[in-house]
Amino acid sequence: MRFCILASGSRGNSVLIESDHARVLVDVGLSARQIALRLQQIEVDPASINAIVLTHDHTDHVRGVGVFARRYQVPIYAHPETLDNITYLLRDTETVHPWRQKFTIRDITFRPFPLSHDSDPTVGYLVMHNQRRLALCTDLGVVTEEVKIHLQQADAILLESNHDPDMLLNGPYPWRLKERIASRVGHLSNHNAGEVLNAVLHAGTEWVVLGHLSEENNTAGLALETVLEYLPSAIHERVMVIEQRRISPVFQL
Repeated sequence: MRFCILASGSRGNSVLIESDHARVLVDVGLSARQIALRLQQIEVDPASINAIVLTHDHTDHVRGVGVFARRYQVPIYAHPETLDNITYLLRDTETVHPWRQKFTIRDITFRPFPLSHDSDPTVGYLVMHNQRRLALCTDLGVVTEEVKIHLQQADAILLESNHDPDMLLNGPYPWRLKERIASRVGHLSNHNAGEVLNAVLHAGTEWVVLGHLSEENNTAGLALETVLEYLPSAIHERVMVIEQRRISPVFQL
């Protein structure tokens, strides 16, 4: 299984997951054109995408889903309530697959798990192929035991490291937005991310990617520095950060 983070942050999110028989996008939070351009940068034909899987209905995760699905005739998989909430983006021509539990797209299996966020439902995914497991876990305000259980099973993790608390407190956002971000249905801080990774990482963890960084309330250097303070030095080289305007390397699991 291979994966590449095409975009991660409040301006748009999308992850490509690829196996021998499937190519799946998790979220289409940029325009369809931008997603296509980023796929082409890693030599993936947008017309070869077999499915779109959604985590929740916020614009930075669904902005381009309707246009991309129509343009390339790609089916959409999401929780029924998420599909209901994005009907304004869809037409009668898209194929949709509501799920309520684990589902499989060709040879890739997706196990959803609930996240604490102010779009209900919001889910993370444990993505499984040939005994390899990738956990996608962004957009959550608090880490529950169920989240930890899923992260502990993963060989690679994309985890939110959204903000530095001091930068958020002293930054330009209105107070109500600051409260929302720091709440139990908001976003994880760098310290939150470090604490949960310290609890769930194991010898078999191959990659940790910190994502969904705030461009106003965080920096890549600060996120990485803070999270590494919580982790043993032996794993430091396996931790990296993805910024909004960059495409990650293509990771192999």
